[in-house]
Amino acid sequence: MLPLRLAAALLLASSILAPVHAEEVAPPTTKLERFQVKHANCKWTNEMGNYMYECLKANFNMNAHWCHNEAMDVFCPKQDGEAQAAEAKPAEAAKPAN
Repeated sequence: MLPLRLAAALLLASSILAPVHAEEVAPPTTKLERFQVKHANCKWTNEMGNYMYECLKANFNMNAHWCHNEAMDVFCPKQDGEAQAAEAKPAEAAKPAN
């Protein structure tokens, strides 16, 4: 019964917290809104899901929002850094075949 509840909670969290695009969002007015807009372009990964699952298990299936926000804090800066590095690195020109 417990895994079914956990699966339902994760399904609900993933549908409610669907990714949004920053350009479509009104300017944030609260701390939580600023947090969500800051991570608006972060892609959800299995690694983040596993992190959230372990967090929920450790907290007896409580604090889903806290676990979600913690996962975003841990994994989104890494994604942002990778995206900035990719933008900063110029694309290598195709070398002609000899």
